[in-house]
Amino acid sequence: MTYVEFYDRTSIENICTCLTKAPDRVVLIGSSIKQINMRIKNYSALFDGRGIKIEFIPKTISRYNLKNAVALLTEIIEKYDDCVFDITGGEEILNVALGIVYEKYPQKKIQIQKCNVRNNHIYDCDEDGNYVCLDVPNLSIEENIRAYGGEIIYGGINEEKTYRWDMNPDFLKDIETIWDICKKDVRYWNTQIGVFEAVDKVGKVSNDGLTTVTSRGPLEFYLKKHNAKYAESARIIGMLLEAGLLTQFDADESNITISYKNEQVKKCLTVSGQALEMKIYTIVRNIKEDNGELVYNDSINGVVIDWDGEFHDEKKENIFDTENEIDVLLMHNILPIFISCKNGVVTSEELFKLNTVAERFGGKYSKKILIATALKCMKDKGEPIRQRAKDMQIRVIEDIQDLSDKQLSDILRNLWKAN
Repeated sequence: MTYVEFYDRTSIENICTCLTKAPDRVVLIGSSIKQINMRIKNYSALFDGRGIKIEFIPKTISRYNLKNAVALLTEIIEKYDDCVFDITGGEEILNVALGIVYEKYPQKKIQIQKCNVRNNHIYDCDEDGNYVCLDVPNLSIEENIRAYGGEIIYGGINEEKTYRWDMNPDFLKDIETIWDICKKDVRYWNTQIGVFEAVDKVGKVSNDGLTTVTSRGPLEFYLKKHNAKYAESARIIGMLLEAGLLTQFDADESNITISYKNEQVKKCLTVSGQALEMKIYTIVRNIKEDNGELVYNDSINGVVIDWDGEFHDEKKENIFDTENEIDVLLMHNILPIFISCKNGVVTSEELFKLNTVAERFGGKYSKKILIATALKCMKDKGEPIRQRAKDMQIRVIEDIQDLSDKQLSDILRNLWKAN
């Protein structure tokens, strides 16, 4: 079977039909051979990962020359007897040319289909009652990033890379306890976590990585350098000790010692915003449709993306990778949902970063979500953030710390319908 795709900058429009039923070959037509070949490399890697071999054939046309477009489509139809034209995206002139060729070759029984990416519906545009594919297409997060030429960078829990959490029952309970403590005062929680993080940065860490000891001098210097102050909340620390999340907290005039239950708990207690991210992540990964299927077929927390999928040793090669991190990334079939979680102050820079990454790795179909717990505390600075988010088509969800799990789940269930 031969699919004919009209090249579009939004990658999913070039491959959504292939994802439902893989063909023998795909003829990809556009105006730039460089862009087409770049995308063919991405798509080949995606399908190779699924164990599917598809021959991608690049073809170019002028976006203003109807005669040449008709000639090219005629050539393709005469060469292959089993053509399926996917008109989901691409240059308008190709759709005009296809109409001319379709009338010219009625005996070829040309199939024309279109995929509505937003509602996962396949349209039989030639109205002959035959559908080449009907199944709802889906992508994993890795595949979606790969389709746009990027790669997810994975690493260990202490690296600035994507970490695959061990979501065991005991850790799930720890997340709930951490969130329960955090949500009582999200801003002061961030301040306290900032101190834990600073202790870990400047102190001496034990061999098992769970105990850190530091003197006050280096700690206070570090905090001052980062425009922060020392904080010691008896309520927060006491509750963490009582729950066994901290196994030790000793602070005197000279030294501070902090010990953690395990590495995953330590990460949650030494990274600002991690408590909010984990709460969102634990809920979205389990939301189900009425038929029992997951609403989001894939979900990852703390996704570090390399923009071109080529990794370099920056010290040796003097080449710097362009990377970004998304707090929570979801897939609803083939729709990517990019979530930024902010448990404190929100800046315009955060909005621009979210918008840029979502547009780069999802195009017009990406859903952009900002979850902010303290926006109302920013007073007059909060409204400009809301307005900028609206201008960028970023949905803002506020004050989730005041919601029950059921209320939060109901909101998160429909993120893929945002904007």
